[in-house]
Amino acid sequence: MKRNRPLDTRQLMAFELLADTGSFTGAAKSLFLTQSAVSHSMRALEDDLGCALLRRHGKKVSLTDAGKYLLDAARPILRQMENTRSELEGFERYGSSRLRIGTSPKSCQFFLPSILRRFKEEHTRCRFEVEDGHTPECFRMLRAGEIDLAITLEPRKADEVEFLPWFSDEMRLVVAPDHPWAKTGWMNKKNIPQQNFILPNKKSYTFLLIMDYLKQEDVRLTSFLEMSNLEAIKELIKVGCGISFLASWTVSKEVDTGDLVMVRPARRKLSRTFGVSFPKGRGLSQTELAFARIGEQVGCEWMVNRKI
Repeated sequence: MKRNRPLDTRQLMAFELLADTGSFTGAAKSLFLTQSAVSHSMRALEDDLGCALLRRHGKKVSLTDAGKYLLDAARPILRQMENTRSELEGFERYGSSRLRIGTSPKSCQFFLPSILRRFKEEHTRCRFEVEDGHTPECFRMLRAGEIDLAITLEPRKADEVEFLPWFSDEMRLVVAPDHPWAKTGWMNKKNIPQQNFILPNKKSYTFLLIMDYLKQEDVRLTSFLEMSNLEAIKELIKVGCGISFLASWTVSKEVDTGDLVMVRPARRKLSRTFGVSFPKGRGLSQTELAFARIGEQVGCEWMVNRKI
C-alpha cells in the first residue's frame, strides 16, 4: 500500500512567502535565494501535488483555488514548527522552555503574579520573559513575533490575533462621597459639562472602550485629564478633583471604607473581557496551553473572591 509522503517544509516556506509577496523577486530576497531557485522549487511542489498552485502574470503571481487551500493548511503547520523550534532552543540555551509574555502595567501588577506562582509549581524549569505594554502594543509585539502570548483585553477583528477569554469585569463611575451623584447612584447627563473626567492612557484599550460606551450613550466629553497611575487617580477623586471609570475590584477597599463611591453611568453595563492573545493561525504549544489554562482558573477565582 502506497503511503503519502509529507510535504517539504522548505517548499512550503517558499510558497507562503511567494503568496505573501506576490512575486518571485520578493520571495527570493526574503529567502536569500535566486529567483530561478524559488521558481524551480514551486514547480517541484506543483509536480509533487499534481495540481497548479500559482497563476503567473508576468513578474506577479496569484494563487489558484488549490493554492489558496494549501496556504490555509500550511500556515498553522509552519507556525507550530516555528514555535517548536523556539521551545527547543530554550532547552538548549536555558535548560528549560521559554515563554515570552506581554502584559499591561495593571495586568502585571494584579493578574500575572498569581498566574506565574501557580504555573511555576507545575513547570519549574520554564523561563519567563515579560514585556510591558498596553493592549495595542502587545498586539503589535505578537504580530512581530517578539512575544509568544499576551494578557490583554478582548481584541477587535482588525487586530488579527487569536483570543481565549479568562474573565470579565464591570467598570463604573467612581466619585467622592460628597459628590451629587453619590446620593442618586446614577450619572446625570445634564451635569456632565461640569465634571472633570479622569481617563486612562489614550493608547490603552480601556480608553477606547470608555469612549465607545459614552458615544453609544450619547455623551460627549469636551475635555478630560489623561492619567495612567491608578493610585493617583483615586487620590484625585477623593479630594474632589475629578471622577473616573474604574473596575470595582480596583477600588474595593476604598469603597468599603467609604472614601470612594461607585455609581452606574447608565442602565447598560460597561464591561471588559480579559484573556490571553496569541498570533493568528498559530497553534499553542503544551507550555502555552498550560499557561492559558492556569490563567483561566485564576481569572475565575478573581471573579468569585473579588466579586467582579
